[in-house]
Amino acid sequence: VLVYLPAAPKNAGRVDWLGAGQSALGLGLLAFAMIEGRHYGWLFVTEPLSIGGFAWRSGPSPVLVAFTGAALALGLFWRRQAQLGRTDGEPLVDVRLFSIDSFRRGNVVTLIVGVGEFGIIAVLPLWMQFALDYTALQAGLALMPLAIGSFVASGASFSLTASISALGQVRIGLLLEAAGLALLGLFAAADSSWWSIALALFVYGIGVGFATAQVTNIVLADVPGESAGQGSGIQSAARELGSALGIAVLTTIYFSTVGTGLRDRLTDAGLPEPEVRQLESTVTDSAGSVIGAFAENPNTLPIAEAARAAMAAGIEVASYLCAGLLVLALATTAFVKPERHE
Repeated sequence: VLVYLPAAPKNAGRVDWLGAGQSALGLGLLAFAMIEGRHYGWLFVTEPLSIGGFAWRSGPSPVLVAFTGAALALGLFWRRQAQLGRTDGEPLVDVRLFSIDSFRRGNVVTLIVGVGEFGIIAVLPLWMQFALDYTALQAGLALMPLAIGSFVASGASFSLTASISALGQVRIGLLLEAAGLALLGLFAAADSSWWSIALALFVYGIGVGFATAQVTNIVLADVPGESAGQGSGIQSAARELGSALGIAVLTTIYFSTVGTGLRDRLTDAGLPEPEVRQLESTVTDSAGSVIGAFAENPNTLPIAEAARAAMAAGIEVASYLCAGLLVLALATTAFVKPERHE
């Protein structure tokens, strides 16, 4: 190692604390807005926000203000990073790399894939434990086919590089991911069998293995060697940002679907409106954990059955939405054309 590796640079690096603060503030506000929009209102206040002795009760929603603040903070962050890059500073993100087509478009694919892949994982265990009555251990075992499929595909992808390009493997992976999630949406029900979930997740896992193993090679294909560290870090950040946005967006859509479905079912059953709204809030606020208690009482068993059906409908919508996002990522790969030979 001492013979072949060049000596490490002796000059100490500097951390852009202002840029770090801008990015943390912007991404934090963005995550808050996406997660809490359903609760506090997207444009105007629907529920008061209380912080200490302060209560935000009327006017524009804090979510709308958070979106605005996020856009401002992230805009300032981008401007600062561009300025540091022009003046030979030490930016956290070298935005000049985005002038490389394959890097820019590859990171768009990475971001979309992160949204599509991780959103569904956030809600699946809730459905399994509270609607299908799995224990935590059983839910973990039910997710194992995903890990097995990913493990098998990741190993196989490197042996296939001689016959299938990295971009080709990413496309195969995205197609299989979308197919697996479409199967999951098709099989989602209040009494889904274990084998149907395992089959869907196994197909999905194979897709994850192929896409994840090779997408970095696409993103970094045309990045200069001296910028490989920056490029890899940006690609990792894009994936993590996608996963955070996916969890925020999908959980919001999932619980909105569950709440709407439960409200419709209870209304059709003839329950009064105030009771319907109270039960809807109880189920969604507990993420479905109260369903077991409802099921134990014969008087509230119909409520538990309605909640289980609503959660299955939420998984169906979330699965199809994530599958659509992965198809969008697949379509986006048509514009990713690395100049260097893969």
